[in-house]
Amino acid sequence: MKKRNFRLVSIFIIIILSVVSLESAATETQSNIISSLSESIQLKHWQIAIDAEPQNTPQFPADSLWQLVGPSLDIDEYNEGNWILRTNIVISDSLNSNFILGIFPINFVTAYEIYWDGVKIAQNGELGINKTDEKAGRYDFNIALPPDLETRGEHTLILRISNHNNYSSWKWLYGDIIIGNYNFLLKKIFRFYYQAFFVIGILFIPFLFNLFLYIGRKRKTEHLLFSLICFIVILDSATFLVPTLIDTGTTFVYWEYFTYRLITILFTILFPAFFIYLFSFPKIIIGLILAINLIIYIFFANPGNVFNLMTVTVLIISTMITIWALYKRQEESIIIFIGLIAAWAAYFFSIAFAGLATTMVICTSFSIARQFAKKEQTEKDAQLKSANLENDLLRKNINPHFILNTLTSVIVWLRKDPNSAIKLIEALAEEFRMINQISALKQISIQQEIDLCKTHLKIMSYRKGADYKMETLDVDVQDTIPPMIFHTLVENGLTHGYENKTSGTFKLRRIKNSDYIQYILSNDGDFNSDESKGSTGFGAKYIKGRLEESYPNRWKFISNKLPQGWESFIEIRNA
Repeated sequence: MKKRNFRLVSIFIIIILSVVSLESAATETQSNIISSLSESIQLKHWQIAIDAEPQNTPQFPADSLWQLVGPSLDIDEYNEGNWILRTNIVISDSLNSNFILGIFPINFVTAYEIYWDGVKIAQNGELGINKTDEKAGRYDFNIALPPDLETRGEHTLILRISNHNNYSSWKWLYGDIIIGNYNFLLKKIFRFYYQAFFVIGILFIPFLFNLFLYIGRKRKTEHLLFSLICFIVILDSATFLVPTLIDTGTTFVYWEYFTYRLITILFTILFPAFFIYLFSFPKIIIGLILAINLIIYIFFANPGNVFNLMTVTVLIISTMITIWALYKRQEESIIIFIGLIAAWAAYFFSIAFAGLATTMVICTSFSIARQFAKKEQTEKDAQLKSANLENDLLRKNINPHFILNTLTSVIVWLRKDPNSAIKLIEALAEEFRMINQISALKQISIQQEIDLCKTHLKIMSYRKGADYKMETLDVDVQDTIPPMIFHTLVENGLTHGYENKTSGTFKLRRIKNSDYIQYILSNDGDFNSDESKGSTGFGAKYIKGRLEESYPNRWKFISNKLPQGWESFIEIRNA
């Protein structure tokens, strides 16, 4: 890697890690204050203590036994067992009659009881002192606070937790409680469900479309990657909707956690990798992306920030790749960049994953559709050009000048050697028959092409009383090529290099490796210096048109004079 490129990569990594550090260190500083103007708040400033008598009426510990839940708290000490959480809430004004205060526990596993100012107001599941006694509660649990408890002033909210069933690294302490306008929060939850259904519906079509494109159109990696991205986002939304379709307990959080972490890491790798393939950038960059994501995932992420952290990571990486594509003037990079701007907006409006994925999938689908349409039009243009070249080539091979000269040769041979005249007529008929059979085909076997070349050399040998032949080296007769490619080169070689020679040899050899196939056709003709720049006439145009039709943007054609003869070079790269 060049020194300059190494510096660019280093800057790239530093930018990502800097933003990630800020994201992972960000904390909420708001107090637990709510009023009639509030919509909702996430409760903070929790304290925790051991529930010493879980089977009895709760006796809340003295103040000296509580610990503040914060970065200094050793979470591993508060794993299985019975615990009590508390925090203070301030209702800053008298709530109006239309304001119903709602409490929404989120991602608390197993069972818990809720107390407001020491009064039990709700229970979800059954508390226990072991795995057998404990019964998990409902996943979608929430309550509306009785109006007589919604008085102005400071209140204490207490959660009595029973946690003896652990199935993942997700800790019960990672749960949150949202408190606010009950009707507003219910509508917000329903909006999330609607968004999830919308995401599944809108992504299912591009998922199938790109999967079919991958299977049916040369198995291009970008189609498979895009199909997988759509599937991952569908799986994310489907997981979110599971509690609405079947009755689930609070322990469903564990399986959500497994699923979301897997989805997140796959998305942050596959999404930038798709851009690498879409813009045809070096595939080695995918390894760099994988390394960056793993570093961030291992050293910066934690259960509380992993999803936002990885979302901002994939946004930064994808934006940098797209800016690079814009700089390189890559096709469709503008559309993708517009999609990324919308995705950043979705991130800042807190619809990060679904908003990012849906926006980018729509823009990328539009981009793929445009590329698909352009490619189809290019193929049609190439086919039309090839058909025109085919007609021109047929007229060239059956032109009056060629027929007249050949018939004159027949008359000469009839007087001189009738048997040779008959062979010349047979060779001419054979060439016309072969040209008629293959001229309309897109591909023929290389053996058919060689036979056509040898037949033409036989005709010209009789016409000029010469000895022209063709030799092959390492040619696989199973290979296929566009018709009359080498025939055109042989004909051009005879026309320009053998005016004063009565013998000549054309040699065709093949070189193959994992990346390409090369065909080299050489001859020993005499060519003047004016032709040293290679053929630029009709024959070269026909060859280039046929190659572009069969191998769009995957071929190379060079034709140049040698010290003794002429050499034409055709390279066909693998897809």
